[in-house]
Amino acid sequence: MTLPVPGFAAHLADRPEDIALVRCRRGTSRTTTRGELVRDAHALAERLHEAGVRPGHKAVVMTRDAHDLTALAYALGVLGAVPVLIEPRAEVGRCLEDVAPDVFIGEPLAHLGRRVLGWGRTHVRVPLVTRAAPRALGERLTVPGQRNGGPAGRPGGADPSDPPPPPDLSPPSLLSPPEALSLRPEDPEGDPLAMIAFTSGSTGRPKGAEYRHSTLAGQIAALRTLLDPRPEDVLLAGFLPIALLGPLLGPATVVPAVNPLAPARTRPEEILGPILRHRVTTVLASPAVLGLLAGHCARHRLTLPTVRQILSFGAPLRTGLADALRAAVPAEAEVLSVYGATECLPVSACDDHALRAARAEPPAGQAGTCLGRPLPGVHARILDADATGLGEIAVAGPTVSPAYHARPEADAATKSVTDHGVLHRTGDLGRLDEEGRLWFLGRKAHLVTGTGFTLPTEDIEAAADTAPGVRRTALVGAGPAVCQLPVLCVEVEPSASRPEALAAVRNVLAEHPEGHRVGAVLPHRRFPVDPRHNSKIDRMRLAGWATRRLRGRLR
Repeated sequence: MTLPVPGFAAHLADRPEDIALVRCRRGTSRTTTRGELVRDAHALAERLHEAGVRPGHKAVVMTRDAHDLTALAYALGVLGAVPVLIEPRAEVGRCLEDVAPDVFIGEPLAHLGRRVLGWGRTHVRVPLVTRAAPRALGERLTVPGQRNGGPAGRPGGADPSDPPPPPDLSPPSLLSPPEALSLRPEDPEGDPLAMIAFTSGSTGRPKGAEYRHSTLAGQIAALRTLLDPRPEDVLLAGFLPIALLGPLLGPATVVPAVNPLAPARTRPEEILGPILRHRVTTVLASPAVLGLLAGHCARHRLTLPTVRQILSFGAPLRTGLADALRAAVPAEAEVLSVYGATECLPVSACDDHALRAARAEPPAGQAGTCLGRPLPGVHARILDADATGLGEIAVAGPTVSPAYHARPEADAATKSVTDHGVLHRTGDLGRLDEEGRLWFLGRKAHLVTGTGFTLPTEDIEAAADTAPGVRRTALVGAGPAVCQLPVLCVEVEPSASRPEALAAVRNVLAEHPEGHRVGAVLPHRRFPVDPRHNSKIDRMRLAGWATRRLRGRLR
């Protein structure tokens, strides 16, 4: 067995009756204990083996069910196969071209897309369908076109050669910890590929980040440092893949019915209800999901008395949202903005008190948003820095994905080897201050290049977002590169006066050292955002919109 984290065996063996997962939907919930999760993984591994899944196979898993996703990922690990996670809204066809999967496991809707759009047509030899039913997943994992729930059998096209003997699925096999593995990056055979997770594609073509077992172990260790989990903790996963980590982190994991295709359109009650019913102590979610929760609590004068930690990830946490969250939790609770990416998660964290202090009185020469200090074992550098210390944030350490799958050109552009392991260029602009804290200035690709100057996005946006009546802002460049007109797009709060909010933004710009460079302030009803977290702004689309609005001025 090759589950990634030392001590995993002890967690399950010592506490088999403890809750592992709680799946919530429309006011109801289904609970799975740790022992049941082990048994489900056993049953699934047997069924997958019967269907033709073999060690080394890459298996795309597309399901919205937290239990199915987790049990399938663990079962694939038992067999030595590699789970592949792809956003259903991303460029799935191109992702599958990169990964060339042998296996495709998904809900009927995912298989409809596979057939109609030809996803993985030349590679997938083992297609399997998960069918929603109250029975165990192992009893409803079927081959497309199969009429009953009997054994999956070997689908047409699978390797007809003599199969290897069935895997040893006894509890010691499933639960044995991987201390015997060599986790040195230069020894890939001793540190096999554990998972491929595709980026969201919000800043370009999605890429498959490879996680070795040491990568997952490093990520779990870093998250444990952040969470400092207690036996009585209950974790709410506002992003489905977090369900994979719940049993490894320790706390019972509650997965609310967040809309997987549009998180920002989730009903707030679907988040609040599970928190109150299951006495959640730790919330992990994106700013979009946390904004729904905080807004609902403010409107209805509700509080979250059991919550002791909120971790925001996926986009910078603004002080306005931090204030709203702070008002809903006990005074001693911790509100953290966590920085990282699919290729390196987590990197650093900054609590809301430090975030406000840094915004109010930034150190001399610093600007943007404070990301806090890198976590233990994580090493941050600033590459290609200018005279002010502004450059590209690069990260090395145990949480860093060592490579992209089948994308050597992307590896060449972003990866290098250092004394601390693989160094990954994040594409983010930032600085390191004298206290060793990281500061974020925006994406390198989003620099606004005017005539004789460049503007990073984050410094101006973080200031403008504090204006009364403003939900958020986005700085984009209108017109051709090198002579762009800086335009600040403004999303006004629904309850605010648009003229007053825009006037407040202009007042902030008048006080900002670079505010005079902004050539236009444009109101926008709702910014286009990334599909995964609904928190990162799609600046290319927004810049196109601004360019069309200002076409007369740009001639």
